[in-house]
Parts: sequence; structure tokens; C-alpha cells
Amino acid sequence: MLYGFNQSYAQQKTVTGTVINAADNQPLPGVTVLVKGTSRSVQTEVNGTFSIEVGSGETLRFTYLGYVSQEVNPGSRTTLTVNLEQSAEALGEVVVTAMGIKRESKSLGYSVQEIQSKELLKNKDANVINSLNGKIAGLNITNSGGAPGASSSIVIRGGTSLERDNQPLFVIDGMPIDNSTGQGDNSAFDGSVNLSTTNGNRAMDINPEDIESISVLKGPAAAALYGLRAAAGAIIITTKKGAEGATEVSVNSRFLSNWANKLPKQQSIYKQGSYYNGEFTGETSRSWGDKFQPGETIYDNMGDFFETAFAFDNSLNISGGSKNGNFYLSASNLDQGGIVPTTDFKRTTLRFNGEQKTGIFTFGVNASYSQSSTRKTLTGSGLWGSSGSGYMESIIAWPRNDNMKNWLNEDGTKHRLLPNIPLDSDADNPYWIINRNPQTDKTNRIVGSVYTNVKFTDWFEATYRLGIDNYLTKFSSMTAPGSSVKEAWQKGMLSETGKDYNYINSNLMLNFHKTVKEDWDFNLILGTSAEDTHIESNSARAENFAIPTFTSINNAAKEDQYYSQAINRKRLIGVYGDLRMAYKDLLYLSVTGRNDWSSTLPVQNQSFFYPSVSGSFVFTELLEKNNILSFGKLRASWAEVGKDAPPYQTQTYLFGPELTIGGGYRNDWARGNDILKPETTTSIEFGTDLRFLDNRLGLDFTYYINRSKDQILQPRVSNATGYILSSVNTGEIENKGIEISINANPVRRDNFRWDATLNFSHNKGVVKELPGSLPILYVTDVQVGNAKAASFDGGNFMGLSGSKWQTDANGNLLLNWATGYPLTSSDQTMSVGNREPDFLGGLNNSFTFKNWNFSFLFDFRKGGDIYNGTGYLLTAYGLSEETANRGNTISFSGMSLNPATQAYEPVTREVVADEKYYRDVYLNNAPFFIEDVNWLRLRSISLSYALPESVVNRVKFLKGATLTASGTNLLLFTNYSGMDPETSAAGAGVVGSGSVGIDYAGIPSTAGFAFGINLRF
Repeated sequence: MLYGFNQSYAQQKTVTGTVINAADNQPLPGVTVLVKGTSRSVQTEVNGTFSIEVGSGETLRFTYLGYVSQEVNPGSRTTLTVNLEQSAEALGEVVVTAMGIKRESKSLGYSVQEIQSKELLKNKDANVINSLNGKIAGLNITNSGGAPGASSSIVIRGGTSLERDNQPLFVIDGMPIDNSTGQGDNSAFDGSVNLSTTNGNRAMDINPEDIESISVLKGPAAAALYGLRAAAGAIIITTKKGAEGATEVSVNSRFLSNWANKLPKQQSIYKQGSYYNGEFTGETSRSWGDKFQPGETIYDNMGDFFETAFAFDNSLNISGGSKNGNFYLSASNLDQGGIVPTTDFKRTTLRFNGEQKTGIFTFGVNASYSQSSTRKTLTGSGLWGSSGSGYMESIIAWPRNDNMKNWLNEDGTKHRLLPNIPLDSDADNPYWIINRNPQTDKTNRIVGSVYTNVKFTDWFEATYRLGIDNYLTKFSSMTAPGSSVKEAWQKGMLSETGKDYNYINSNLMLNFHKTVKEDWDFNLILGTSAEDTHIESNSARAENFAIPTFTSINNAAKEDQYYSQAINRKRLIGVYGDLRMAYKDLLYLSVTGRNDWSSTLPVQNQSFFYPSVSGSFVFTELLEKNNILSFGKLRASWAEVGKDAPPYQTQTYLFGPELTIGGGYRNDWARGNDILKPETTTSIEFGTDLRFLDNRLGLDFTYYINRSKDQILQPRVSNATGYILSSVNTGEIENKGIEISINANPVRRDNFRWDATLNFSHNKGVVKELPGSLPILYVTDVQVGNAKAASFDGGNFMGLSGSKWQTDANGNLLLNWATGYPLTSSDQTMSVGNREPDFLGGLNNSFTFKNWNFSFLFDFRKGGDIYNGTGYLLTAYGLSEETANRGNTISFSGMSLNPATQAYEPVTREVVADEKYYRDVYLNNAPFFIEDVNWLRLRSISLSYALPESVVNRVKFLKGATLTASGTNLLLFTNYSGMDPETSAAGAGVVGSGSVGIDYAGIPSTAGFAFGINLRF
């Protein structure tokens, strides 16, 4: 026996070699080299090299994700060079999944879509979220407006929480990061919480040029390993790294021009004034006055206010590598002006990615620094009725007989529209607001992680990563003396808030991978993570300045100084595991489990476990190869994921958001709940992936059901309990939907290629249960007139509530017997609309001819209600086109209560459509301002030209040059009568069903052109 073993060993030899990508002759690291029929295997190094013992007559099998497997018999050779070709079936289908693990899409039992840097940058946006719009099925992305630095919200497969943030987790290079919006961070002091849309979400700190790819993990099964922070899905961002070879320098420079895409329409017949009480008065900002006479100037105040905005976007990156290491270094600067004078957004970023291998160890670092700032001011109403309006409200309502540009008198003092009324009842001129009442924010942020990978054997490795996300944001809001605000601020107000966010993440992951024979493949991942989040906000406000021209918190008496501090701390510890099994290229199964311990829950409920199971069946492996069906896969998954409570909900506490230096201002008692348990979302998903005609046509279909129960809500309770607020577990949401993606390659020739992608998604969100007997839940202060964002028990999650004109049981309109006016219901909680669209989609086309590329993206929406709150405002002030019909007679037929007989009788009454009718009757029928909206939008279009090598080679050191011209939002076909139906009145920071679909005094969306150049050295 011993002799036989030694004889067999002696017949073995060491075979070394290199595996390279046949497409670009670059080395391929991580390729599995297996001695066929045995369990002996190795993986190629960073430079593509390998070394393995091979017996006489044995064959080597080379396998790599997304490439065609290849078998080689070395024979007498001891050195090999193996060229692997990308698989037609898996071309572009190697995706980054949870924990940064690359997997073949055919092995996944759930839906994941990935977008590469090249596609992302075709419609590059300062906010990377906007660059995903229309490109991935299941994503509902809403841009808040056309202001520089404005936020964008992203929701995947509908909302899962009634009162919580429904946006996905963002992960960069394995490090979870914060993507919150500064909504409300300074609002307790400047009154801007209600309808200020220009706060930015923190994903804006990312330089899009640094991104290599983005993977969207849509369901709980896909994001299960990340734990409760990924209950709403995950956006996995992988940044660029260097490659072995000569150092390369890339310079990118773009010039952008933007303008207002569409403005609200105003009537130009009637001037300033009011006949509301039967007598004319000119002391009003409303436009219910007399007609313009021939020769009188009609000012286009709104059209003249906005200007063409310009931006400069420059970046530089240097990358390179050696046999055992690589690096990537970048810097960028964006200086973006706004279509509103004085507004801007500026961002500077630095990034360093590096990796070095030494023996069995690989050390790496991913780090970025960003500094961003925004100058803006309030666009909509303040929190208090007398705190002053925003400039967009003023623009929309400003009478057209007055030249809005006259905002200062000759002596430099404020020019008032209504000088004879109290200051707090007057309206501030928009030019006064943007020049004298600015709001600013400035953020310094560091996101970084260091990691070590230890490859103990060819089947076992360990990775440890330690990361930090820290930023300090300073918010400032100024109200100049003389502003039309509440009395306490008429001598000036300054509020400042400093928010310090600090998040630390520690993650240890063990990876076991073993191939048994050549048919079975096993992979086990075990890991543990720990998170610590510390958020501290310190706010101060001063009012009634002692010296009008001196702006300082100290420029006020002690009784006019206010202070507040908020501290939130949270810790989370988790352990997780993922067991994956594969049989040949036919069957794949994955089982995951994670257990978290959260500091925000009671001790008895701090620990909670959630599992997932997913699998796929590549049935075409059982069929003979044919030219019709190239590839076919069925997949299914089941998953459960939890979500813990906000901090401090288990303890009874006194909440005082605003304190004077000398005493309290407001106190609210909140009752703690020591039996809270986590929210739970359960998901079922089925899908198929089909490829036809030699992979020229592909279809990906998904059907899912998500149910979220035990919602953590904080409804108001009866004051008789001694408390005002209390957190409870109650409520359930169900989301059902489908997603379809179609990929086509109609033309594929040597010099010409046409690629097209169509995606489509539908989601229906329904509230199955609300707490107690509540018929309706409001989670936001976004309200225009009687209309408000709401979720209804047994009804729509993204609903609208409001008042209507009264009708009887038969639908007959009820009329006032004396006036003939329709009667308005006193019930303002009726369901009047559903903001969720019937379906969303996008059509993306790319044409490549030699060195030219022409691409364009259309996105579309069918259905879903938009509340035209801007139209409501125009009507209230007599400036909507509808009010140009004033003085006409309107006939109403319905039922009316006869005072004499006390019986309802059918009547027909005629009324005059005057100011009183519009303001007291017309405005109270919310459906007048609700529109079921469709749109088709040319989201982006781009043309690029790469200089041919014959030209490039004439310039010393130049390796490549590409010229690009692009346009965004150039065409919009819609039945919406307002500005842009892609709207969110209060931005991305509003939780629950949000403010999406409510259009009120927002900054107009922009269209624009950009010209850029990329040089590589």
C-alpha cells in the first residue's frame, strides 16, 4: 500500500500557468483550477497565475463566473496559458450580491439587477439615485424638484412601514452608509419642516465617476444577510480599483446648462384686489380685482424670475497595479448653480482604494472624503402660519400688475407690496427672501473601511472589515429684520443646528468553498457583525436682534435665545450564515439565517431571527442545445426580515424640542412600551429568466408578495392616559407586484450594434390593518387645503384624504337652499385619491457604430393620482386660468333641503362664479385638484465619439479621448395640467407613504444639455 502511494505521487508533476481573458488579454484572478475527477483545486492569483499538482493523464478544468468552462490535458507540458471566453449565457450576468460576494445570476433564486459605470454615466447626475431612473424594474424614484442639491427618494417594491423610512440600505464596498435626508434637522427653529423641498439626501456625497457598478437587491431574500437595515432592500455600490499594468490617468470635464422645464400657467386678465366682502379693497396680495385695461403692463413675474443655470463638473483619477497590488486615487469638484438666483450646490470629493497581497494575506482600504454645501431658502409654508411663506409660494401668488423685481426702495430699504397693513400679514417679495433670508448647509464627511483577507487554504478564507461613516453637517437659517413673519422674528432671527453622525461597523466573515468531484459545489459563509450609531444634534436660535445689522446667536437677549439638544445612540449585533449548494449547472439552493440583537428593543425581545430559502433550476441544461431557447431558468424564494424600533421607545420620557435659555417652551409626554417587538416582513418571490435566439432576446419575469406586520407606530393617545404619544406594535401592509425586464440585441455586427432594454413594474400597496379602530393614519404634516397624504385601513397605503362636495345615497349633489352653492362635507378624512402608479417602466436604447455611440432613455408612467396643490394656491389667489371665468353663471342640479317642508327636493340653481364661490366652495372639493396622471419622458439622450487610435497615437502620452454631448429631460408628454408630475412636496425625508404625488410650490424641474471630454494618459 505504501509503495503504491509513493508510486502514484511520483507520477505527479507541478503544472504552472496563467489564465487570461480572451477578450482583452488581461489576467483573470479567482479562476478555479480543478483536477477533474478529484477534489484537488486551486484559484488563480491576482495576476492570473496558478500552480497545481497534476498526475499523468489527468485533465484540468478551468471555471470562472461568467466564462465558458474549459478543460485542458497538460500531457507533457508543465506550463500553460489558458484563454477563457465570456459565456454567451452569462455575459454581463455576474452580479455583486449581499456582502459584496460575486455570483452568477443563474445561481440566484431571487431578482437582482446590476448597472455598470458606463451606463450610469450616460445621464450622470449630481445625485446618483437619479441616474437609476427608468433603468431597473421595481424602482420608484422621485426627484423633489429642480433645485441644486435637492433630494431624491427611492422605494423598491412599495413601502413596508407605515411610519418609518421605506428607502433601501446603501452599501459602498461592503460598508453600509447613511442616506438620510436633512428633513427637519433644523426645523424646530427655522419653521421649514413643512414644505421645504431642497434638502439633500446623503447619497449626494458620492462621486458617480468613482462607481464601477451598482447592484439592486430588491427583496428580503436578496438582502437577508445585511439584517434589519436592509428590510426595504439594498443598493450595493462597488467602486473602481486599479489593475496590473502601467499607471493610467483619466481626466473628465463637463460643462452643463439647465433651465426651467415648465412653469405653472397664470391668468392675465385680472389685477390685484378683492371683492370678497362685496366691497373692493386693494390692500390684498390676491388677484380678484378689476380687469387690466389696454396699455397696462402685465408682468411675467414668474417667467422673469428663473434664470439659466450653469455647472462645471471636473474629476481626475489615477490607477494602476502590480502583480500583488493595485490602487485607485480620484478627486472631483462640482460647482452647480441653480435656476433660482443665489442658490447653488458645491461638492468636492477625494477617494483612495488600495489593495496589497503578501503571502496568504491581502490588505485593503477604501476611503473617501467629501465636502458639500448648499445655499437655498424656504420654498413652501413654514411650520407656523405667521412664520412667513417661501419664495415659490410668493412667486406663484404675486399679482401681475406689480413688478416683482422692485423689492428694494431707492434708499435700500424693503419695498412692501402692502405697506398699510401689519407686517406679519404682508407677503415677502421672492427677491427679498432669496437675498435676505438664506438657508445654508455644509457637510464634511468621511466614509472608509479597512479589511484583511486571509486565505488559509484553497477552500477556506476569512475576511475582516472595519468601517466608519462620519459626517458633520451645519444647518443655518436666517430671517432678516423687516421680513413679513411673526412678530418675534420681525427684528431678525438666526437658527443654527450642528448634526454629528457617527457610525462604526465591524464585520468578520468566514468563507468555506469546496467542490466534490465535478458535479457538486458547496459554499458556506459564517459571519458576525457589530454596529454602533451615535447621532447628536445641537440647535440654537436667536430672535429680536439687538443690532439689526449684526447676525449672531449672541445678538439677542437671553429670553430670546433658545437651545435644544438631541442624542440618539443605537447598537446592533448580528450573526449570520449562508449555505449554498449547486449540482452541475442545473440546480442551485441557498439557505440563509441571521440573528440580531438590538439595543432599541426590550430585553426580552432584543433577539430576533430571520431566515430565507432560495433556489433556481436551469432547465435548459436538460434540453438539447437549440437556436430558439438558448437559456431558461426558474427561481423561487421565501424570506423573512425584521426591523427594530427607533431609539428610546421603550422608556417614558419628556420631549421638549425647544427650550429657552431660561425655561421651557413646550413639553410632550411620551409613554414607553416595554413589550415592543420588531416589525416583520415576509416575502415570497417567483420568477423566470429566458434567453432566445442565441441570446439576442432575453426575458426576466418576477412575481412577489410582501407582507409587513407588527408595525411600530406612535399614534396620539387620549390625554386622559396622562400621555400624548405611545409606540405600539400594530398594523399590516401588503405589497403585490410584478417586474418584467426585456433585453434585446436586434443587430450585432462587426461595426454596428444595437442594444435595447425594456423594463416594466407594477405594485399594489394595501393597508391590511391600522391600530385600534383608526380608519386613517397621517404620518406627515404635508397638507394643502383639505388634502393630505394618508394611509387608509383596508385601503391604499399611498392614499390622499380630503373633503368633497356632499352627495346623497344616490349620488345626487346636495345644494344649499338659499345660496344654491354645493354643500361641502365637514369630513376631511375621506379617501379622494391614490398616489401609487398603476405601472412604471423605461425603454433604453444604445447604438454603437465604430467609434460612435448614440443612446437614449424613455421612462413612462401609467396612472396614479397627483394632487395639484400649486393649482389650489393659484385658484385661492385668483391667478389660475380657471378663475379667468369669474363672473360667469354656473348651473347646479341636485337635491336641496326645503326649510319650509324639511324635505329634500330636486332643484336646479344658478350661481355666479365670483371670488366667494371659488374661495369658499370650489376650493373645498379636493377632487378638482386631483389628476390621474400618465407620462412619457425623454429622460436622457447622449452622443459620444471616441477618437481612433490613429489620431490618439499622434499625441504623446495620450491613450484615449472621448467627446460626449448629452441632454436630460428634454421632452415630456403628459396629461398633467401642472408643472412636472414627478414631484414630492416635502422631499425624500418624509417617512411612511411620504409626500410623493403632492405638487405644491416646488421648484420647477429642469431640462439641460451637457458637453464633456474624457482624456486617458
